[in-house]
Amino acid sequence: MVARDARWWLAPVTALALALALAACSVADVDDGTDAESTDPAPSTSSAPEGFPVVAADDVQEQRWRLPGGPDWLAVDDEGVWVKRDDGTVDRIAPDTGEIAVTVKVLGEPCQGLGAGLGAVWACAGTDVVRIDPQTGEVMATLAVGKTYSQGHLVTAFDQLWILTGDGSTLVGVDPRTGEPVTTVSLGARGTDVAVGEAGLWVVSQVDGQVLRIDPAGTVAVRATGLPRPTAVAVTDQVWVGSVGGTSRIDPDTGEIQASTDIGAGLEGGLAIAPDGVWVRSAERFLIRLDPDSAAPVAGVAADVESSGDIVVAFGSVWTTAFDDAALFRLPIDAP
Repeated sequence: MVARDARWWLAPVTALALALALAACSVADVDDGTDAESTDPAPSTSSAPEGFPVVAADDVQEQRWRLPGGPDWLAVDDEGVWVKRDDGTVDRIAPDTGEIAVTVKVLGEPCQGLGAGLGAVWACAGTDVVRIDPQTGEVMATLAVGKTYSQGHLVTAFDQLWILTGDGSTLVGVDPRTGEPVTTVSLGARGTDVAVGEAGLWVVSQVDGQVLRIDPAGTVAVRATGLPRPTAVAVTDQVWVGSVGGTSRIDPDTGEIQASTDIGAGLEGGLAIAPDGVWVRSAERFLIRLDPDSAAPVAGVAADVESSGDIVVAFGSVWTTAFDDAALFRLPIDAP
């Protein structure tokens, strides 16, 4: 598995390997935008060592796409689910048909990052952020904002696009039309990703073991510390933090841990909050659903992939990628 923070320099090698692999594939193996069907007998539901039921993705998935090029980051707007591939391709999946409705090729240096908001889709080229027309797929502008490499979620809030810059220790709210800074926040930690929801704007710092709630006026309102390498944060009216060693729900007003489990998102996974649970995505266990009150694991999904990816809940389903396995999954929100 190739780590997210290492894939930028492997892009030329990956492209060559992909070309050779595709040349060796049969016609049926080449991506045509349709489901990938398994020919193996479907395994039955089993019980993980922790005691909760686990079902095979093949048994319950609503759709699976094969997307060569390293599909990873996900974003949602009113029209569908957007997927960013490492090769610079950005696709919009129509949730009603499952077809790829829009495809955009973003040129420039490989990078991490995708978002949707304020009437646009946001991707990246190197340290720049690009604004994409969600209807036509046209790249409308390139904003030279100095984005830090690790930020995978480009979020909008308070009429601004929020970007971690430099080494991640500064969060900048920029004008989405011009890219000019409107709000600058000195974090006192090196931020690695951003999330937003009803409970506010949050920054996670894997390297400093912190999660921060940001006041839109430009200050740090809450600083939760002592977290074991937190890598992901998901926000609705609740705040959940996924780390290498576990997943926790924290109080949005104080940062105190309210519930936790030792099932984590790993270095490259993610979290998504659903009405009846919290989904944890990792390379080791694919998907685990947690009880939203106790954080106890209640169900799991296993899949024939080795890599991790992003995860969102949208259009009544759970969507997740597997970047080194060229896969995008859509699964029932209450699976299994």
